[in-house]
Amino acid sequence: MSTYAVLWSEPSLELEAGRLELDRESIRFDGARVRRVYYGDIAQVRIGHHARDRLQGRPALVVDLLDGGSLRIGSVNGVGTVAELAEELTRLSRQ
Repeated sequence: MSTYAVLWSEPSLELEAGRLELDRESIRFDGARVRRVYYGDIAQVRIGHHARDRLQGRPALVVDLLDGGSLRIGSVNGVGTVAELAEELTRLSRQ
């Protein structure tokens, strides 16, 4: 299991800071609330470079879900972590 310090955003919800864990079946975000997204529910993973995709002005990982929703994940530690998460989530969501 990998763990990262992240910023997390969903449409119509406040930006949160917390811990993101990649476990065998899902992404788990622990912040002010807990959110779990199963890898099988992920349609696409990409690094968003457009203004609407950014978190606090930085590129963010955009996770598009099969139900039409999306999540944005930003790193507390920098862009390198976003790229690492993108690679790992792409691999896990295709298994």
